[in-house]
Amino acid sequence: MDYKVERYLKSDINNAKITVEEILDSIKNIVSENTFFNTKLILNELIINSILHGNQKDKSKQVFINLLIDKSCIIIEVADEGLGICYKKKAYGDYDFCESGRGLMLVEGLSDKFEVCGNRVKCVQYIK
Repeated sequence: MDYKVERYLKSDINNAKITVEEILDSIKNIVSENTFFNTKLILNELIINSILHGNQKDKSKQVFINLLIDKSCIIIEVADEGLGICYKKKAYGDYDFCESGRGLMLVEGLSDKFEVCGNRVKCVQYIK
């Protein structure tokens, strides 16, 4: 079983919510409940980060979403039109008083593989 979703969306939180709901609706019968919940959190965090931080809420810029499910894993890739970031993993307590960064920490914790490359984030969740 291979399933693929590719979407472009404008940097608008309302559009993002609708797009995430559509993607999740299309995969809810393909993955387990636990995997579904983690995928929902990952998609929400990455898309919101792309809109707010990457594209600076500029509605003329887009967010690209690529989701692939095969028999062994789910690969989620989200990219924006921003300048990108240099992500460095911190210890959990280092985020206590930060205004940002906790979303990526959460995504990294939910992913079996996690990679940030400029304005693109790629996550892999192994299907158990």
